[in-house]
Amino acid sequence: MKVLFILQEKQKQLLKKLNKSKNEVYKVKVLKHLSPIGWHILHCLYVECVWIRSYFFNDNELLNRLKEKADSNTINVIYRDSNIPEFKELFSLCEKEFKINITLVKNLIKRKTLKKQTLSYFINFLINHHCQHLETIEIILTLINLNKKKYFDDAFFEIEPKPYKYDPVNIKEDYYAIGADNRNFCFDNEKPKFKKLIPSFSIAKMLINISEWSYFLKSGGYHKKEFWSRTGWAWKTKNNISKPLNWIYKNNKLSICTSNGFKKPKGKEPVKHISYFELQAFANWQNLKIPHEFQWEISFDKLNNKFKAWEWSNNLFFPYENFIPYPYKEYSEPWFKNNYFTLKGASTLSEKEIKRKTFRNFYQPDKRFIFSGGRLGNY
Repeated sequence: MKVLFILQEKQKQLLKKLNKSKNEVYKVKVLKHLSPIGWHILHCLYVECVWIRSYFFNDNELLNRLKEKADSNTINVIYRDSNIPEFKELFSLCEKEFKINITLVKNLIKRKTLKKQTLSYFINFLINHHCQHLETIEIILTLINLNKKKYFDDAFFEIEPKPYKYDPVNIKEDYYAIGADNRNFCFDNEKPKFKKLIPSFSIAKMLINISEWSYFLKSGGYHKKEFWSRTGWAWKTKNNISKPLNWIYKNNKLSICTSNGFKKPKGKEPVKHISYFELQAFANWQNLKIPHEFQWEISFDKLNNKFKAWEWSNNLFFPYENFIPYPYKEYSEPWFKNNYFTLKGASTLSEKEIKRKTFRNFYQPDKRFIFSGGRLGNY
């Protein structure tokens, strides 16, 4: 079973990330909304135990041991740095138990009475779950580097600000298919597939890039209240926001922070680490709009530089008609219409398994620690 090999690779990636963080940063909590790296690794082991050991073998021994440390449904994110094992203990535990889980799945594959589709779904669920946590770890490493501010002069470059050019794809009014079917793995919030009448619209072929965002800064976009929503302006003012989160200027030259440290920016590189509020102001500045997630999905095959940044949508995260929660109610349902906006696509640091047009990410509009950018539209 190929997916078992992929799961094993994701386990190795998690351990590699843990080893990279080591004693210096694996317990660091960079933001109150972000759990430490060590917690993410332990949580991934916990979720494996939920679906491999408890669901298929009714073995809850390790699950119960980990519950008070790694259950995201019972432990508030604010307190997830308080009960993480010491580094060597954590690494040894995860390395050992990940291997046991793989052996258990191999035993399940041999069972003739077990539906292979059921097993395949849960292995894919774990793969996709781990993929999201691997990217979150990259976010944490980026923020740790940003806080350290260890940069060198050769990481800065003078960017030429350039006016934004709207080069759109035009889509005619028609009935279009939205969502995922059952042919490939997807999460519950991507289903069911349906058809919907979508009015005509246009959407930019390209993501907004660094040169274009620099022009927005140069034009005073962060200081002109007329471009911002009331809520966005209050957020910007309270938090003294004047540029994307990972930008640092020195002598009029720009450097951007990544999970591997600071680097020279490229003008055509998509802007990242912007909030929905910032993108909304940029759109208003251009008399354009942020696309709805349906518009992005319909246009998918005609869009350029996809999967370079998570793309904000102009709609709250919501359930499709006839939505059925699976494999458990808490995976998607608590987040619907709770001031979470949908993001489509993926970033350069997303794992390939979640790079699909139906995938739906979701964050609150003030969040910009994610690798988030966007493109504009008109409708």
